[in-house]
Amino acid sequence: MDDLVLCSLGLSLLLLALYGVGRVSYPIWWKPKWLARKLRQQGIRGTPYKLWVGDMKEHVRLITEAWSKPINLTHQIAQRVDPLTLNTVRKYGKISMYWYGTTPRLIISDPELMREVLSNKLGNFEKPPLNPLVPSIAKGVTELQGEKWVEHRRVINPAFQLEKLKGMIPVFSLSCNRMIEHWQEMVNDQETCEVDVWPELQKIAMDIISRVAFGSNYEEGKKIFKLLQESLTLTFEAMQMVYIPGFRFVPTKKNRRRYKLVAETTSMLRDLVERKQNAMRTGQSRVDDLLSLLLQSNEQNILGNASGKKVNGLTIEEVIEECKVFYLAGQETTSSLLTWTMIVLSMHPDWQEKAREEVLQVCGKSEPDFEALSHLKVVSIHFYI
Repeated sequence: MDDLVLCSLGLSLLLLALYGVGRVSYPIWWKPKWLARKLRQQGIRGTPYKLWVGDMKEHVRLITEAWSKPINLTHQIAQRVDPLTLNTVRKYGKISMYWYGTTPRLIISDPELMREVLSNKLGNFEKPPLNPLVPSIAKGVTELQGEKWVEHRRVINPAFQLEKLKGMIPVFSLSCNRMIEHWQEMVNDQETCEVDVWPELQKIAMDIISRVAFGSNYEEGKKIFKLLQESLTLTFEAMQMVYIPGFRFVPTKKNRRRYKLVAETTSMLRDLVERKQNAMRTGQSRVDDLLSLLLQSNEQNILGNASGKKVNGLTIEEVIEECKVFYLAGQETTSSLLTWTMIVLSMHPDWQEKAREEVLQVCGKSEPDFEALSHLKVVSIHFYI
């Protein structure tokens, strides 16, 4: 009888051990191998799977190597910006894949298929899962999918319609004039002066976004943005390493700082949002900035719920998250685009001269308004609107 009990106990322990091994090995080995086989059956080739880390070590190595060298003045920048994707496409084709940890990442560089994916409105193409550190900074429209994404886009879109953009031109001019005045002060009595334009253009993008997003509260918005920038820097630094599930909860010095920044940013935004909301209700603030439009949606949500009607508006928490996204998505992209534009103009001084002559001819010494901008051909604004 004792032997039977021991045998049953041993068998139970063996089954438990096999179950544990299966639970651990499935997500890091069997599932990736199954996905790789399914992709191959569809004719999609890519890098072989490496246990747990996938191609992340190679990604970090390539990025580190690319960034250690000065960039050439050429439009061929893919080798510096995303060398892993470039190498994968060169080796395996325009539709290929590599491994982001245990997850296959599909690369689509065929123009027609790219157009189909980007214009799809049925939700057939889902966004890839984000590193868990990213949503801790902002959980807005960039990570939403399906009906939630549609609703947030519906609320935000009016802020970027042409009539709204026309009204923002004085804000753009104000920030640009201040930057030019600052540069003139730097030159002073000197004949020449060297300016690192990237941080300068980051500042102007931050200033414009703060004014457009928060209206009269833009100075406070700029303080919030600086906190978001530090959060983003720490997050990108962590994303360069292989992600270990749960490690973000370990109270390391950088993890503690990251969570403190997120909490402080959210608290400041909540305070600003509540004050803006009260000012709108008492008629002390106009509905002329992004925050106002988001809060209008929140007000409709509250009134609809009170009357028993279903109204798809944003909650205060969602308003706060969209403000974060607006900052993070707008500042870095805009400043990088403007910096590269200045580099390209310096590479082609003949076009620089043509652009300068056209602006002087159309605008003269007056500040450009929308009517003047619409007549520019060399310096076209169609790209922006």
